[in-house]
Amino acid sequence: MTKILAFILLIGPLIFIHELGHLLAAKLVDVKVGRFSIGFGPPLLRRTIGETEYCLAPIPLGGYVTLLGQNPHEDVPDQDRDRALSNKPLWARYFVLAAGPFANLVVPVLLYFFFFLTHALQPPPVIGTVLDGSAAALAGLEPGDRIVEIDGDDVRSWKEMQTKVAASPDVELRIEIEKQGKRVERFVTPRRTFVENPLGVPEPRGLLGVYAHFYAPQIGIIDPSSPAYEGGLRTGDVITSIDGEPVRTVEELQTLIAKPPDSLVRLTYLRPNPTAFQLGTLLWFESNHAQLLPRQDTRARPSAGPGESSPTGLLPANTFVRAVDHDSPAARAGLLPGDRVLEVDGQAVTRWESVANILDRAQDKPVTLRVQSLGGEPRELTVKQDIRTRKDIYKTKFTFLYLGAEPYGISRAPDLEPIRGRFTYATRASWGETVYMLEMMWTALRQMITLQRGVEDLSSVVGIFAFAGTAAEQGPTEFLMLMALISLNLAFVNLLPIPILDGGHLLFFTIEAIRRKPLGQRAREIASAIGLVVVLLLMLIALRNDVMRFWMD
Repeated sequence: MTKILAFILLIGPLIFIHELGHLLAAKLVDVKVGRFSIGFGPPLLRRTIGETEYCLAPIPLGGYVTLLGQNPHEDVPDQDRDRALSNKPLWARYFVLAAGPFANLVVPVLLYFFFFLTHALQPPPVIGTVLDGSAAALAGLEPGDRIVEIDGDDVRSWKEMQTKVAASPDVELRIEIEKQGKRVERFVTPRRTFVENPLGVPEPRGLLGVYAHFYAPQIGIIDPSSPAYEGGLRTGDVITSIDGEPVRTVEELQTLIAKPPDSLVRLTYLRPNPTAFQLGTLLWFESNHAQLLPRQDTRARPSAGPGESSPTGLLPANTFVRAVDHDSPAARAGLLPGDRVLEVDGQAVTRWESVANILDRAQDKPVTLRVQSLGGEPRELTVKQDIRTRKDIYKTKFTFLYLGAEPYGISRAPDLEPIRGRFTYATRASWGETVYMLEMMWTALRQMITLQRGVEDLSSVVGIFAFAGTAAEQGPTEFLMLMALISLNLAFVNLLPIPILDGGHLLFFTIEAIRRKPLGQRAREIASAIGLVVVLLLMLIALRNDVMRFWMD
């Protein structure tokens, strides 16, 4: 019953808004409306107001508005001839038929507007992590920098910054940042990369090589003879202070351990201790103290890896492996928990994001890793990621790359901030989201027409029924976002030039304008029959997809 109610609440308002668009447009241009019906079948409720009968029918799979003269060959009484749709100017007929899909286009814009308006707390455009060798690093951008302008345009959130950068691959940008209370200008050229959109189409994107999160000063140790290891520290410990100086991020840790003093180093650290109980595993941190005497002989032996010859042996844990899944590509390649990744395909790495980026570009091709275990010699492994599939909450399958190795790295997301000018932000964001979704629908249609994509993604009313129930379980926000998506689909599909749909009638009007006379009755009947066959065929395919998706798989 909950799913039935969710389905009615999802589809009912969208059908009503669609038909209401036709009704109001017809009234505005003085076209006579005989019936306004929500649902199909014999009316359960009906009431006549003026000249129009308003009905509620039992089958909530659509609705209709009966317009006088919608068929140009229809017999129209002489007294109503001026009020027939077929006798109205071409612009008026376009207006009436397009009003339904247009009303469905307004719905997502409004829903997205209120979503962004009520989600005005966003991650600020403050850099948390900078990848070595990235466009941002070469331009001198550092963790803690706040981006306030890009090419003179105000930047109010991390998402706005990402959008502007993504749209400018290989284009030099003038970026204004706030650094330690001062405004500084930088010039940076985002590197071109290709990212697959939700339809699997590679699109060029600009990439700075920055992330919003800050990494905690978590350490890794690779040399068992180092002062750090002998002092009791282990990979995964989190340093909180060195010689009384608080350490908050991994960058601060790197600065302090790069040139440690010659005398005794006093530090405090937290060690994660997992405790298993019935409902899961609780991770708590135990505070400890250590004193390290940096070694004076820093000459590295020929086979030493990076960090083995450092005075304390402390290294950032960013490229250390925390866990390896059993029988995963990483396990089969010989990667072990505690290993430090030094290079990927000959490229030195200092952040796991760099490792992930290289692996993403390689897809399922073999990749060479140079790694090192505690006290061991650097060794080379060849790993080939698996391409696996899984389903989201809507039972939609998607593929992903699977390595089976998890890195160390406790990160902190930035504190959310209210966006300045949230009304203008919500307006721009809602319009941008609507346009983006329409572009995705057009791309999917073009791929189907050119046989680049199959029809397995089509969904019927059965799928919408299931989606409505799932979205309702997730909460009102998810439900309204699904309503916005379904409304966009209704608008898009109804504008397709298929007879029996609004787009088909608009096509007839266009042909009439070109020929300067309406299509013959026989031609309209044949076209409508073909349109009906096409729609029924697509509905059957979509129904089969939903049955396979929700009951057979």
